Amino acid sequence: MGKLNKYANIPLDRDYFKKKDNPNWKKEKRLTDCCQQDVDHEVLNVNKEYEWEIIEEYVQKHLTEYSSTESITVVACETCGRLLEYKSVLVQNKKNWR
Repeated sequence: MGKLNKYANIPLDRDYFKKKDNPNWKKEKRLTDCCQQDVDHEVLNVNKEYEWEIIEEYVQKHLTEYSSTESITVVACETCGRLLEYKSVLVQNKKNWR
């Protein structure tokens, strides 16, 4: 009978595939210099035209579906353009409920 692969019967995670692609890879969290975000975490970038369209579609859909949202600010790294977060401003309701 053949020898069982050493990775059989264990969960294969992202680290497994990173090491498979680069045998010298060591598990460490690498951060961008500009915005201190994990370089392995892929996010949308406001500087890429297609990705900006995806961001706009998300904002438009959110504004359409949630009437309580007045506006949304797309927060991105000013250096690399990574999307960091969305900030929403809610409509101030002037009605007093008693």
